[in-house]
Amino acid sequence: MNTNLKCEDCRELLVLEAYGELSVEQEEAIEAHVAACVACREERTTLARLHAAADEVAIEPSLELLAACRQNLHRAVAESAAAPRAVPFWRRLLPEGGFWSMAAKPAMAMALCAAGLAGARLVPAAGAPGGPAAGSTTSAVRNVRYIEPSADGQVRIVYDEVRQRELTGRVDDQGVRDMLLTATRDPEDPGLRVDSMEVLRRRVEHEDVRTALVRALETDGNEGVRLKALEALKPFAGHPGVRTALTRVLVADKSATVRTQTIDLLVNTRRDEPELAGVLQELMRREENAYIRQRSQTALKAMNASLETF
Repeated sequence: MNTNLKCEDCRELLVLEAYGELSVEQEEAIEAHVAACVACREERTTLARLHAAADEVAIEPSLELLAACRQNLHRAVAESAAAPRAVPFWRRLLPEGGFWSMAAKPAMAMALCAAGLAGARLVPAAGAPGGPAAGSTTSAVRNVRYIEPSADGQVRIVYDEVRQRELTGRVDDQGVRDMLLTATRDPEDPGLRVDSMEVLRRRVEHEDVRTALVRALETDGNEGVRLKALEALKPFAGHPGVRTALTRVLVADKSATVRTQTIDLLVNTRRDEPELAGVLQELMRREENAYIRQRSQTALKAMNASLETF
């Protein structure tokens, strides 16, 4: 990223900096600019004081509202990046230069953020990626940044609400487990989804954990995440719900690696299912991958089942 920021660009980024929404490159660009620009350095200080004053009377918004606002913000940033640059209407109302310009712009930014928070209550979040379904009581998606398990059974989770915060506790703590389950649905970071499953696999006996792993196995777009979910579900491969999901994955997954490991898991845990034989026979008929056809054939022979459908 170009670190030679103009004052106008720097002041726009300062508003996002206060909410922890900048990349490392953007933060470095701001630091380089304010080190040489007195006006922007003073505006940064003014904005920090304004936020500190607001924090003293802050009302904690709901997680659902935060999720909706974050999704709306990402959408608006993407749309503005694609649109021609225009001067915001509110900026045209402000006199240029002087104390008013320095003090009023942060205040106006805070007002716009408040308006966005209020407006988000009127916008339904249903259908938003990673968000809860309509009528669901599941916690809203939080922006989980980092997961670190420790040897004593504690889990450290760094996550964002309005500002970055931390949560530490055991996997059996409801708040910790809810956060980990939320991280399995993070739409942007497959590594974070894998980390959350690695911790949750120790509690796969819980239905909500199995449900999250099955969902990841069947729907996650990242092959590595699906393989991690498959590995975590191995102890419950004989569970009816898990087994049904494995059968669907065997037929529908686009990854030959995932399908091969699913065959091995299904066959190694149980070989006396007529339904499994039928799935393997169908796979023999339609599968294009030679190795998977061979694995299916070997499994059917071990089951003393016919290699063809009837």
